[in-house]
Amino acid sequence: MLGQKSWKFGKVGKTTCSIELATALARHYGKRTLVVDLDPQASATFYVMEQPQWDEWRETRGTTSNLFERQATHFPLRHAIVTDVLQERSTVFGFDLLPSDPNLVDVDLQLTDFVGHTILLRSFDAIQDEYDYIICDCPPNFNAVTKNSLWASDAYIVPTVPDFLFTHGIGLLRRSVNKLFAPTSPYRTPTTPAPGFGGIILTCIKTNVKLHAQYCETVRYDYSGEVFKHTISDSIVVASSVDNWLPISAIPFPKGYEVNLQQQFKKVAGEFISRIHHTRLLRKQAMSQSSRTR
Repeated sequence: MLGQKSWKFGKVGKTTCSIELATALARHYGKRTLVVDLDPQASATFYVMEQPQWDEWRETRGTTSNLFERQATHFPLRHAIVTDVLQERSTVFGFDLLPSDPNLVDVDLQLTDFVGHTILLRSFDAIQDEYDYIICDCPPNFNAVTKNSLWASDAYIVPTVPDFLFTHGIGLLRRSVNKLFAPTSPYRTPTTPAPGFGGIILTCIKTNVKLHAQYCETVRYDYSGEVFKHTISDSIVVASSVDNWLPISAIPFPKGYEVNLQQQFKKVAGEFISRIHHTRLLRKQAMSQSSRTR
């Protein structure tokens, strides 16, 4: 995921991480955060917006689909951002949303062969100084929209469920990202370096399942130093939170397991800040070194 501009991938609680992190960053750390929903399923959008509100917004303001359709040049990006999206349901301010649209499926077909791969990069350049973090919630596949977000990102974070299939996919995903930004890539330029790897977040952990604990240890061993210290537990509380369009991290007076989850997201957000700060420093050093050798 990133600091300043970030990216997340997989069917592994990525949307929950995106929304809850954005909420926790705004509420507990005073960070101005924008979530950009790039998934045609619009899960992040409907996590915090009701259908009628979204219908009206799509017709009058626009979505990420319009951003790609207009190739960023003539799209009023600020006009499409829902400012302080949680303000009607909570006291959380500083969390903005650029909603998604099912029409993003068609956009992905238009972007095959990687035409317009800097659309998000150019769009974010116009607003990045207004936010501490821009978090892109990507579709669960390595498509053209996902690649577009990687080109616009300083770093990416991989959330994963602790089981064989999902943990096996971490290495495959990282190889795909490395290949995309390899020196031989026709789209790689000195001014657009590869995003840093911000780390792995272990999510949907069942504390009473021994196999989950074993896979958590395996991931920490295989990716030493790259796994978040803090984790997110599996809970039905998340589903009920979505039904109310109110993230757990925004609940003013949490009860029961809401308290535990809220603390987990707060700790992950704090670690996120630290990891992204470090990743951005390394990336700046690499960019500086690259400019000196040209």
